[in-house]
Formats: sequence, structure tokens, C-alpha cells
Amino acid sequence: MEEKSWLIYGLLAYLIIFYLIVYRSLFAPLSKLPGTRHSLITDWYLMLKEFTSQRREYIHELHKYYGPVVRLGPNEVSFTSLGAVKEIYSSGGSGYDKTEFYTLFKQFDTRYVSM
Repeated sequence: MEEKSWLIYGLLAYLIIFYLIVYRSLFAPLSKLPGTRHSLITDWYLMLKEFTSQRREYIHELHKYYGPVVRLGPNEVSFTSLGAVKEIYSSGGSGYDKTEFYTLFKQFDTRYVSM
């Protein structure tokens, strides 16, 4: 009986991993953006670059290769265009107010990225 339960758990784990790989590779919204293949499935390589203090250089190299929009992980994207920075960091009357986190980008009661 115990041997069957290990088989079932192993099969279940395999199916979950397979589902995540297939979903993230084919159907996830960010799968269509340019980026490395491993960034579709995991962000472990990006974390490695973070821990070795090479994240900034790594992202810069990705932008040089792929262009102004790069997928860094299954849930992370990097932009280099000024328009994207403005869209992301300022609400501009869009009706989507920013949380308190975005006050980090204010300087002298003015948003630092007001373009």
C-alpha cells in the first residue's frame, strides 16, 4: 500500500510540473514577449544574478539582444522606453490610483518620473 502512495504522489508531482511548464510556455500572457527560454518557466537564473550582484548587467545585455521589452521571468518584464516608465509609474488621471509604494518616486511633493 505504501509503495502505491509514493507512485501516486510522484505521478501527481510530475503532472503539476508538466502542467506548469506547458502553461507557462504556451498560454501565459507573458510567453509571447521576447526573452530567454528559461525565463518562461522560472526566475531562478535572475535570482542567481541578483545574489551575485550581476542583475543590472544581465538585464542590460538582455535589452541589447532582445530590444526595449524583455521577459525576465514568468511574472516579470523589463522596459527601457520612456513612455513605458511614464505609463507604469504615473497614473496621469487614468483612474487607477497608485498605492503608497509609489510615493518612493516622489521628490519635493512631485513625482520624480513626471515626464
